[in-house]
Amino acid sequence: MQDLLAKITKGATNAATRAGNKAEEIKEISKLKSRISSARSDIGIAKKDIGDYCYKLYKEGKLEDPTIIEMCEQIKDSYEEIDNMEQMIEETRVEYQEKASSIGDDTL
Repeated sequence: MQDLLAKITKGATNAATRAGNKAEEIKEISKLKSRISSARSDIGIAKKDIGDYCYKLYKEGKLEDPTIIEMCEQIKDSYEEIDNMEQMIEETRVEYQEKASSIGDDTL
């Protein structure tokens, strides 16, 4: 009977130790994953900053790398497209305000 009780106690102790170890493993892995996520975020920020700096150099005419120049020209084209669409938005607002005024309701 004592042997059985000792085996049960030892088994319970081992199970508790394994559970504690697993909890500690999960905790440590979670910390590392959080640090990895933070490092990836830092990389993304640095890449954005590099891109902003390269675009600034492009606008100043200080770039020579044809690949970067091509990418900057794509960015410039996108900015121009955004400007055009914003102008279209403004023109559309004016047009619809004029329509509303012509029917006596300028609250649109």
